[in-house]
Amino acid sequence: SSGINAEYGENPTTVIKLLQTEFPDSNFTGDPHINFLLKFPSNTNFSKCSLYRKGQIMIQDKASCMSAAALAPPRGTHVIDACSAPGNKTLHVSALLENTGSVFAIERDSKRFNKLRNNVKKHGAKNITPVCEDFLRISPLDPKYSKVTHILVDPSCSGSGMVTENLVNSFQSKNEKRVRELAALQKSLLAHALSFPHVQRVVYSTCSVYSEENESVVKATLDSHSTNWKLSRVLPTWERRGDTSVFPEADMCVRCSPEDDTNGFFLACFVRKEKDKDFLAGVKLQSVFSVRHLAMRYHVKQHYKYPYKYVKLY
Repeated sequence: SSGINAEYGENPTTVIKLLQTEFPDSNFTGDPHINFLLKFPSNTNFSKCSLYRKGQIMIQDKASCMSAAALAPPRGTHVIDACSAPGNKTLHVSALLENTGSVFAIERDSKRFNKLRNNVKKHGAKNITPVCEDFLRISPLDPKYSKVTHILVDPSCSGSGMVTENLVNSFQSKNEKRVRELAALQKSLLAHALSFPHVQRVVYSTCSVYSEENESVVKATLDSHSTNWKLSRVLPTWERRGDTSVFPEADMCVRCSPEDDTNGFFLACFVRKEKDKDFLAGVKLQSVFSVRHLAMRYHVKQHYKYPYKYVKLY
């Protein structure tokens, strides 16, 4: 990772040394799937950690780190987070960009929007623009978003993957009508993201274990957008993949389970086909990127129900 910490001027090695100083008895290790993700024992208490208190680390489930990692926006990219609040994934994207480019954090609910805005302020991200608006009401032709090439769609879902005292009970209490309604909304949001003319990469993720919100949404979207879009196999070293009984290409998708020491989670990455990219290459884009660097952000990923905590370094 390049860059330095905005406040202290530290590089990753220095940050690791700081963590070793603050947690001398903690034998943390690197995570094998996500770069710069550090694995801590579950009894590690970050409440008095100076990096945490100053908003330079966040607590978040490991699976939730995968969305921004799969989106993988290069420095200087313009990104939309379509369903942003409370903003943890938004901040992760901002960190990957090293505070360059622009992240439009869209949230339609006013109360959640305020939480998002406060979260962005707390963590000092300078390239995030919170927008209180319904993503479905945003025109793909709006000049404000003409430079956007990457979109993250992490919509409202059943939350059936969130770990409870007895995960099995969440399957037994499945509300079929509610899941159908959510799936319809999810398809609309994903299709809308794919309609932005210069977007090249869209990541769709949920914290649901239901195929109706996951593989079925992806299949329906592919069926109606196969001319210009295809799936990309992301996080290739992650073994648990999508349910191929729904459609064969589901192995391109990612699934997470409590057996993986994460919440239940699903992720798919859409990329624009090359022939469509060739057409768009003829369209002139005027891009003026911010040159201010956040050089480095540190995200703590914690599993409350599992044997480890995770610290993410950028």
